Amino acid sequence: MSFFPSFFVVQVAFAPLPVIFMQALRQIEVETSIGQASIFRLHFDLSRNSFGDFDALAIDIFRPLVPITIRVAAGLPVPQTLINGYIKDAKVSASNTPGSSTLEVVGMDALGTLMSHIQQPFPWPNSPDSVVATAIFGKYGLIPVVIPTPPTRTVLDTTTTQRSHDAQILMEMAERNSYEVFVQPDPIAGLDIGHFHPPFTTVPPQGVLSIDFGSQTNLNSFTVSNDMLQPAGVVSVAVDPLTRAPIPAIAPVSTDIPMGLEPSLNRIIPPPIDRPAGTDAANPAEAQFRALSKATESSRNVQANGEVDGIKFNRPLLAGLPVLVRGAGRQNSGLYYVTSVNHRISRDDYTQSFTAYRNAVGLTGAEIFIDPLSAVV
Repeated sequence: MSFFPSFFVVQVAFAPLPVIFMQALRQIEVETSIGQASIFRLHFDLSRNSFGDFDALAIDIFRPLVPITIRVAAGLPVPQTLINGYIKDAKVSASNTPGSSTLEVVGMDALGTLMSHIQQPFPWPNSPDSVVATAIFGKYGLIPVVIPTPPTRTVLDTTTTQRSHDAQILMEMAERNSYEVFVQPDPIAGLDIGHFHPPFTTVPPQGVLSIDFGSQTNLNSFTVSNDMLQPAGVVSVAVDPLTRAPIPAIAPVSTDIPMGLEPSLNRIIPPPIDRPAGTDAANPAEAQFRALSKATESSRNVQANGEVDGIKFNRPLLAGLPVLVRGAGRQNSGLYYVTSVNHRISRDDYTQSFTAYRNAVGLTGAEIFIDPLSAVV
């Protein structure tokens, strides 16, 4: 059992949420994801004031792109930042029944708002994708966590010219490099970090999730789906822009390190082969990276989802980091990579629904199922 109380903090325009709104706040939803913008929803119960207006609408504080910060402390004494977002939408549901009218305020992080707000063409000559990503993150004051990419595009064959929003070009570059892109705040400092890198599957797991494990159980539910015929190697052909000679691009295996005993692509005999056409690669090197990216993506065929008891887990589960799962059988227990987490916070409960994947099955024997931060009740 935790020795510290659980609580949440909501800031609007860097100031605490006014008392009248805090009293009307019924539930908070925060969905953090990789590969797309994170989103938050604030649910308020509306009541009439003496002037006949809704009390929570009498003060217009929820205006376009007003910054919102949501923090939660679930056992640890320091509140951790879940999201730094900006208001995007508001929905009022009025009802004839007293106490049934509601207000829902919706916002997204910088990837879904600031980076998708202004479309301006811009050339990036002789710039690897990692340099472009670092420059874009810097425009918005984000701390870049970027792994360098090879300089495959030079002015000798092509120049990358941005014609889309910053968020869209980041997504396109991530796809062709088998990278992931997302914005996530540092849990303690609260500063936004821009991520552009391969999945961090080899870092230490952020915790242990247990299903049907006695007093250490912190999973309310856990489901695993294994699409066994999804993994496939890739064989394609690129045309050299100078000689016009066909150059093969072959990717028989995934570039990800296996997250279990038996890699998914090695389980299929004979191994399936995809032959994609029209890859739109600028040069043969980029065609090879695209082939590797496609094979790697197909190998992530073991998909899982579950619901975490946030109080027992004692902290927020983070997208973009691995986590260990036990109690799901030898075939399905082990290391998973978290791709999205939906935090649902109310005054008396905190649950976290998550999705995750792995590219292998079975326990390797190297897993260490020890989590000193989890609460035991």
